Amino acid sequence: MDDGIIEVNLLPSWDRPSVRGALKSAFSRCQLLQAGIAYWTVKDSMFGACLPSALGHASGFLCVDIHPPTDIDALAELVKKGSHVHLYCEDVTTYADDGRKDPPYLLHTKMLLFWSPDRTAELWIGSHNWINRAVLGLNVEASHVLRLHDSASLFCEAADYLGKIKNISECFDLSKVEFYKQLQRNMSEKTTPFIELEGNDAASLSNVTISLFGTDEEDLRELGTVRENVYVSVFDTHSGEEFLYPATILHSGMLAASHPSAGGITFSPRRYAYRVGRRFPVLLPNGEIEAEVLQKALYFVTLSLESLDVSVVADYVPAKTAAWDEVSDQLSPLLRRLEPDARNILFHGRGPRLRHPSRMDAKESQALTLAERRILPDRALVTRRILRPKK
Repeated sequence: MDDGIIEVNLLPSWDRPSVRGALKSAFSRCQLLQAGIAYWTVKDSMFGACLPSALGHASGFLCVDIHPPTDIDALAELVKKGSHVHLYCEDVTTYADDGRKDPPYLLHTKMLLFWSPDRTAELWIGSHNWINRAVLGLNVEASHVLRLHDSASLFCEAADYLGKIKNISECFDLSKVEFYKQLQRNMSEKTTPFIELEGNDAASLSNVTISLFGTDEEDLRELGTVRENVYVSVFDTHSGEEFLYPATILHSGMLAASHPSAGGITFSPRRYAYRVGRRFPVLLPNGEIEAEVLQKALYFVTLSLESLDVSVVADYVPAKTAAWDEVSDQLSPLLRRLEPDARNILFHGRGPRLRHPSRMDAKESQALTLAERRILPDRALVTRRILRPKK
């Protein structure tokens, strides 16, 4: 073939979908590997000592996107065995035509360049991420595999491209493994909004409608971040035990104390809580709402509680030591290479939102007892918690 290309193949065949054998063969011939892969979850044991050896060569390296499902522990094991591993950690928010956010993954190459001692190489370009389902053949994947001389222009272009990916990635640091994992959890762990109260008969509130009145406008801003569905957590006044109720926000709004035009709203007798400032609210018995509450409260929210949920527990989000900080879009080499019309399409006229990972000082742990909640002078109305099945 022209320009130093010896052979071109498409792998795998339909009837033999695993590429594990072909990759092992490539490792047996090569002295080093340079690679850029979007997701990496395979253990190095799939290819034996060949993988860390090829990536441990002075010129070998692997670049992987940090976003899930990439397995940080699998990459750490490679590094411990001498492999040169780099993580691409940038996060840029773009938007689809319907306004929804696109997935955050930016490093999406699937490119492997095996260098051999006889001055030939094997270049894999295709759809295979390094996850078991792809390598072993469950996924429907396809990659071009080219054998070529290291003098071929395509070889030089591939090596240069992979080198540029390495330049925008950070060297994997074994001392930051937990930091990397927490970044991933921050991206993927789903949290649920909670409104927490104290009250008598906390276990007997299934299918009850309650109202909450408050004097702090910040509560309204917090409520504005919540859609209709929340959980209401009620701590029993006597036992301190917590009871969880799925709930729907039926109504929320301002009262006359915050805006004169909000006057005239009336409330029938009900169970309600009055939150003064940012203190922990107490759910009162069913009855008329006191005049003082209606005079001083700035807002109200009415919640329809569903049946008591005994199938889940609600954990607090662990104290963060890792976060994504917004930085200037001028810091992104990927954004700098975009043409103006591409930026307009991707960001719909908004400024790009670029985030880089950063370490944080651990915050104080969440107060867990009812007594601690009662004395806190500044407590958010809406907290984010992680629902897990009860064991």
